[in-house]
Amino acid sequence: MGKFACKIMNDDGIIQELILEAESKFDIYERAERKGEMVLSIKEHKEKMNLPIPFIGPKKVKPQQIENFTGQLVVMLGAGVTLVEALDTLAEQTDSESLKDILQEIVDKVKSGIAFSASLNDYPHVFSNLYVNMVRVGESTGVLEQVLEHLRLFIRHDIEVQSNIKSAMRYPIIVTSILVVAMTGGIVFIIPKFEKMFTQSGMVLPLPTRILIAMSNFLVNYWLIAISIVAGVAFLFKYTLSKPMGAYYFDKLKLKMPVFKEIFLKSDIARFAHILETLNRSGIQILKALEIAEGTISNRVISKGIGEARLKVAEGITLAEALSDNPNFPVMTIKMIAVGEESGALDKMLVSIATQYDEIVANLIEGMSAAIEPLLTILIGAFLLLFALSIFMPMWSMVDLAK
Repeated sequence: MGKFACKIMNDDGIIQELILEAESKFDIYERAERKGEMVLSIKEHKEKMNLPIPFIGPKKVKPQQIENFTGQLVVMLGAGVTLVEALDTLAEQTDSESLKDILQEIVDKVKSGIAFSASLNDYPHVFSNLYVNMVRVGESTGVLEQVLEHLRLFIRHDIEVQSNIKSAMRYPIIVTSILVVAMTGGIVFIIPKFEKMFTQSGMVLPLPTRILIAMSNFLVNYWLIAISIVAGVAFLFKYTLSKPMGAYYFDKLKLKMPVFKEIFLKSDIARFAHILETLNRSGIQILKALEIAEGTISNRVISKGIGEARLKVAEGITLAEALSDNPNFPVMTIKMIAVGEESGALDKMLVSIATQYDEIVANLIEGMSAAIEPLLTILIGAFLLLFALSIFMPMWSMVDLAK
């Protein structure tokens, strides 16, 4: 059996582009003739060869590109353009080569009769579980355009939150990197020049000087070992995070970090509220919505708690009661969910929860950024003080001896 890319016109005059499996081209002509269709063109369909390249995974597509694609698809569907035509046009217009290839493959699948949501499901590194399930609901209920608009807004919100966190961390990361480079450069290039002078004097060196000289000797004489240690620690850390148990305990650790725990926890609760509200508003049942939220929340500890709550809801317990045993969900949040369930306005209550926590996270990020700056200033001052004392204290002692 081979695959053939065909362009066929049916008895209504509608032209379709399909990928069909057949023994030969003649089989396709015979099928078309029996159905009263006309084959306009036919050629062998060659699958793209994806060679496995070590250490290189699937090409990533930026969230901003997914948001743009979703927004443009909403506009085109609203203008009356068919799904296939819209996807085909967007595949040609996108600037991202990775997204272009994926969209072209999706177009081929949709043309061959595969549902849009099922086609998206083949690219989990690009289209999340939330995205695929909401599109599936939109297809089944006939409100795909509205569902895609909900998705676009959700993706936009997600991008803004991540952008705020990155902006807050950019300055500390840059300053810390410069500090590490400066410290390494001073230890490797400056300290050795003074070491010879201090050693020849025969004096007992102060502790800060001995520490820096020891570090300098190690980095200069055993630099390969030093690099191997850093690379080994980085590899071990990444390998540990790649394992479910390691990733779970790291997520648990993040919820205990003094400065960052509130940001991690409240941003995930806000995300949970946004996801649940979006899914609930789109007509997805609560159990399915919780299952999707469980697979979408990044922190595995919170995700596990949502999964445990889902099992309790399946037994007939309300969502508020199911979440009440989870220490990561604040009491006020659970009470608001309970009020929403009792009043039949769960969507509105979830929006309130999400909005409230979004504001809290924004304030925490702003406060963290303001608090980190003086801490970094103290750290830089401590390094400069240590470096200065390690050089000038022996020199002062040498001057005293010379007298």
